[in-house]
Amino acid sequence: MKGVAILMMIFLHLFNQGSNVELCHNFIQINGLPLVEILSRASNPVAFFLILGGYGMYKVYEKGDRHRWSRVGRLYINYWITLAIFLLIGWCLNSSRYPGSWQTVISNFSGFHTTYNGEMWFLLPYVILSLLSPWIFRLYRHFNPWGIIASTLFIHLCTSFCISRYGSFFLFHNYWVYNPLLVFHLLFNFSLGAMAARSHFFERLANHSKSFRTDIPATCGIIVLVFISCVFKYNFFYAFGIITCLLFVPMPGMLKTVLAKLGDMSMNMWMIH
Repeated sequence: MKGVAILMMIFLHLFNQGSNVELCHNFIQINGLPLVEILSRASNPVAFFLILGGYGMYKVYEKGDRHRWSRVGRLYINYWITLAIFLLIGWCLNSSRYPGSWQTVISNFSGFHTTYNGEMWFLLPYVILSLLSPWIFRLYRHFNPWGIIASTLFIHLCTSFCISRYGSFFLFHNYWVYNPLLVFHLLFNFSLGAMAARSHFFERLANHSKSFRTDIPATCGIIVLVFISCVFKYNFFYAFGIITCLLFVPMPGMLKTVLAKLGDMSMNMWMIH
């Protein structure tokens, strides 16, 4: 699934901007929009990674997680290596801009404000979620999974409204406010994955599906979800639905191997793309 997410990330950042799409030969257009630009609406890699992260962290939490600090440490070390290479190249090509002021360097290396690589905006909020996950999961044990999903969806809607309404003239210039808001904004998909792990959702679904054919319904489900996401531009349960359907679509062994390799390299690929 992480391999699928990283392919989504590449597709999204290639074709979600008109200036990039104009560099291509576009043979299919719908209402004047290139098809690839429309399909980019169905790429939501951050939600994928959050769901998978929440699922994996909850599984580890149940076993007794003693390595979350070392995981965060390894993540930052890889991030710093990528930044160091980037800054060296940037300094050689444009020394007047890179590395910039000490405040800029510290802000980027901490993930507080990733001006060098804007696509890493979620790094610090995700790290905060990871470090807080034991306390979050301990709190969740006192509540019904459906109640948790409903409440975190409500928080997600509220933060989405705040970002859309106040982002350009306030939040994007005040990261001391924006980063904590992003933690709450990312909580919904993170909780979806955690609640799937807590309720053994995928395992139960797999057991129930043994008595009937799943490939055709799963494929149809993917097509419907992609269509809805492209038409309405956003679907809160899109990533979770796609993950669920993909689990029941037969894949050749070679494709699984390639996706697994991409998944192993997914975070480094995100940092350098």
